[in-house]
Amino acid sequence: MNRLFALFALSLLSLFWLLCASQGFPPGGPEDKSLPYIIRAFPPADSTNMPRDTRIVIEFSEAVNPISCQEVIFITPFPGENIRYKWKQDRQLTMTFADSLLRDRTYVITIGAGVRDRRNNTMKNSFTLAFSTGAILDQGRVSGHVYGEQIEGTQIWAYDLADTTTPNPMTNFPLYITQAGKDGLYQLTNLALSDYRLFAVLDRDVNNIYNAEFDRIGIPSQDVSLDSMDFMVGNFNFRTALQDTTRPMVSAAAAPDDRHVDIRFTESMLPDCLSVVRNYTVTSQGGLLAVLDAGIDFHNPAVVHLTTAPQDSGALYTLTLEKGYDLNWLALRSDSVVFHGSAIPDTARPTYIGMQPPDSSKFLPSFTPLHMHFSKAMSPESVARHLIVADTLGDTITGKVSWPHLSHYVFNPTKEFASERFYYITLPVDSVFDLSANPLADTLFQRQFISVNPDTLTAISGIVADADTAASGSFFLRARSVGEKSETSFERWVSQPGPYQIDGMLPGSYVIEFYRDEDENGRFSSGSIVPFQPAERFCIYPDTITIRARWPNEGEDLLLSR
Repeated sequence: MNRLFALFALSLLSLFWLLCASQGFPPGGPEDKSLPYIIRAFPPADSTNMPRDTRIVIEFSEAVNPISCQEVIFITPFPGENIRYKWKQDRQLTMTFADSLLRDRTYVITIGAGVRDRRNNTMKNSFTLAFSTGAILDQGRVSGHVYGEQIEGTQIWAYDLADTTTPNPMTNFPLYITQAGKDGLYQLTNLALSDYRLFAVLDRDVNNIYNAEFDRIGIPSQDVSLDSMDFMVGNFNFRTALQDTTRPMVSAAAAPDDRHVDIRFTESMLPDCLSVVRNYTVTSQGGLLAVLDAGIDFHNPAVVHLTTAPQDSGALYTLTLEKGYDLNWLALRSDSVVFHGSAIPDTARPTYIGMQPPDSSKFLPSFTPLHMHFSKAMSPESVARHLIVADTLGDTITGKVSWPHLSHYVFNPTKEFASERFYYITLPVDSVFDLSANPLADTLFQRQFISVNPDTLTAISGIVADADTAASGSFFLRARSVGEKSETSFERWVSQPGPYQIDGMLPGSYVIEFYRDEDENGRFSSGSIVPFQPAERFCIYPDTITIRARWPNEGEDLLLSR
C-alpha cells in the first residue's frame, strides 16, 4: 500500500512539473540583435611606462566567436608571430607575447568591427587601445571615410616613409593598421610623428598583403605629414575599387551566319572604339571582307557583333582590331583572331532589346534623347521613316536621328514635350527591317513614357572652389538622389573654380559628390601602386540637400581640400 501511494505521489509530482514547465515564454525567446562591444581593457587606455612583459586583456559585453575576433586583431608595431590567445568563456581574451615588447614605444592594438557574437551580430565600430612602454605616448592621428562598394571589413594601412620611400602593399607589411566601421569611418591613433603613405584595403584573405584583382584598394591623393605643429589630419578619404591590371584579349570569334561575326573578349570593354567600323580589318586569301557595322552587345559588354558583306563559307578569315580598351582603359594585348566563314544564310528576325530611358518612365524632361537598342544592325531608313513619337491626342514630336551603330537608334526631340502628358513610341513591325531585309520579330511595338511638368523642376547652385590654388582641370559634379527606390543622378562639368548650377532636377533629397579631373582624361583616376601615382582628389558633400519644386537651393558651396 505504501508503495502504491509513493508511486501515485510521484506521478502527481511529475504531472505538476510538466504543467509548470509549459508556462512562460516560448522556447528561444526574442531574437538577439544587440551588438557586442568591449567593456574593459588592460592596460588602461593611454597608459605609459608599462612593463615590457605586459599582457593584454580584453573583455566583451557578451560571448563572441573567438576566431572572428582573432582574425581582426591588429597590433602595431608588430610584436612577432608568436602571440598566444587565451579565452575565458568566450568573453575575456588574454594576449601574451613570446618576445618582450620594445623599449620606449607606443603600441596600438586595434580590434576590427568584424568581431561576431554567437548570433552573428558584429561590433559597430573598431576598438583601439594605446599604451607605451616609455614615458611618452605618441599623439599622431589620421581620420576619414572610406567610400565605394563592400566597405565593411576595409582596413587602413599606414607605412612610415622614413622606413621606405616606396611602400608597396603587395609586398610590405604595414606599420599601422586599423579597420573602418560599417559606415566607412576610420581613425588611426597614436602614430609617431613622421611622414606616412596610407592605403585602404579590403584584405579578403586576411594575410595583410594586397592581392591585385582580388582585394579592393583605395589609393591616397597625397601622403600625410605629422609634426609637432600639425599632428592631426582629418577628412582623409578613400574611394576603393577592384583594380584591373590585366590587359584584355580577344578570346574567340565565330560567324553565326554569312553576314555576322561575334567577337568575344576576356572582359567587358568600352564601347567607343569598338563601335567604330574602321577599327576592324577582315581579310582572307580572297581579299578584304567589308565590315558594315559594329556594336557591343547590349547585355554583355564582353561581346561585339559585326555585320559584314556576304562571307565565303570556305574561307579562313583573319580579323584585326586597331585598338580597344577595357573598362579600366587598359589596351588590348592581342588584336587579331581567325574564324571560318559561314554558309548559313541570315534569316533571323531582329528583336527589340531595350530602351533608355526605360519603357514606362515617368517625369521625363523635354528634349530627353530616346535610345532604342535592337539585336541586329537595322536598316536606318526603315526605322527613321516609320518610328512615331506622339501623345494620346495624336500630337507628334519631331526629332533628329543618329546611329552610334546600326543596332543603336537615338531620337533627339526638337519639339518640347507637353506638360505631364502620356507619349507613345510606335513602330509598324512589318515596315522595319535589318540589313538582310528581315522584318522586326515583335508582333506589336509600342512603348510609352510620361513627360514632366516643367514647373516642378528645380536646381542646386553655389560656388565650387579648390584649396590647392595651383591645381588645374575641370570639376565633375554629380547630384545623386537618396531615399528613393531607384537612384537618379544629375551630372555637370565645371571648367574652373567659380559658380556652378545643376538644373532640371526633380524635387527630392540629394548628395553631391565631385572630383577635379587634373589629368584631363574625362574620368576619375584612382591612381596606381607601382609606380606610385596618387588618386585624383574627390569630395562627398557631408550634408544631404533637399530641394523643393520651383524653389532652387542656392549657396551650396563646395570646397575641394588639398
